Amino acid sequence: MQLRFLFLFWMLGLLMPRTMAQGLLTLSALPDPITESSGIEISDPNSIWTFNDSGNKPELYLVDTGGNLRRTLFVAGANNRDWEDITQDDQGNFYIGNIGNNTNANTDLTIFRIPNPDTVAGDTVRAEVIAFSYEDQFAFPPPEDSLNFDCEALMWYEGQLYLASKNRTVPFDGKTNLYRLPDTPGTYVAERIGTFDTGGSTMLNFWITAGDISPDGSKLVLLSSDKIWVFYGFSGDDFFNGQSELISLRNFSQKEAIVWVTENDLYITDEQPLPGFGGNLYTIRIDDVIVGIPPGPEPLPNLRAFPNPVKDQLILEFRIIAGNEVRMELLDTAGRRIQQLLKGTYSPGTHTEVVDLSMLPPGTYLLQGSVGKEQITTPIVKP
Repeated sequence: MQLRFLFLFWMLGLLMPRTMAQGLLTLSALPDPITESSGIEISDPNSIWTFNDSGNKPELYLVDTGGNLRRTLFVAGANNRDWEDITQDDQGNFYIGNIGNNTNANTDLTIFRIPNPDTVAGDTVRAEVIAFSYEDQFAFPPPEDSLNFDCEALMWYEGQLYLASKNRTVPFDGKTNLYRLPDTPGTYVAERIGTFDTGGSTMLNFWITAGDISPDGSKLVLLSSDKIWVFYGFSGDDFFNGQSELISLRNFSQKEAIVWVTENDLYITDEQPLPGFGGNLYTIRIDDVIVGIPPGPEPLPNLRAFPNPVKDQLILEFRIIAGNEVRMELLDTAGRRIQQLLKGTYSPGTHTEVVDLSMLPPGTYLLQGSVGKEQITTPIVKP
């Protein structure tokens, strides 16, 4: 994750309520030295392997659900240019994705295969290397409207590895591309086999930061900063052509890792940009959410701000359940108020206001609002 986003994520954690979605539970804080957990895999429900991402040591850390560090394993023959996810095959082999590509300019994309760490004696394991490129990338980097070759989601299914792209397009088009390549050491061209449109227009809420396939292969999950998509009812590896359900986590943080624990339970971790913000292990159970429920859109939030990125005019749409005072202001990433946008009492119903931001300098800002007692914070980008 680029440093310029880390502070933004910290500010969002500072300003947003510290409540979780119904069903999303905090199990523990991750122990030192894990501050940038970017992938998780399990040996059993109380044995969770993770690592720190870009520029850190090529090491795996074994933790339990109580937040205790139980083991450190050095991965020889592997560099941590930008580790972003980890997955496991049906023989217990682990695959570590050195696949981060923030600039879309890297040509050294690799995946490291190691035996199941539980079978390794000592504190070092040697990796085999899978190198790859994308079949549809021809420029390094491509034009801004094609910046969709970053990746933080690596999954295994029936002898193949799958990658879901992290979209950085400008303007953001909300799509993630799915690629496939063999799981054996060698050099390959990853085949693009599908595209899923998240339907989102805000990058930080709708880019894909991790993924996993359930133990029986019947469900695929993709993660973003504040939501998950669960895909099911598909045939073979045609994951995007079955049914899907969008589940809001109602908690915005730098979530970058997810793994199935059972067919219905998931673990999630987030990074810790500063002490006290993030750096946790969470769990959520999804069977009650997706069984028998047809796919549908995320419920309308109490506040929508669009277009985002914004050029001149920002449209604010918000819902009032009972007569309440509404306050909305724009902050910079240091938390300083830049502009008060709204202040007043509104009657019940849906309201729309248009705010002129034509004189606002380019940059990333935070829209902080309150509707009665409810606090809402969302990033706003002006290119």
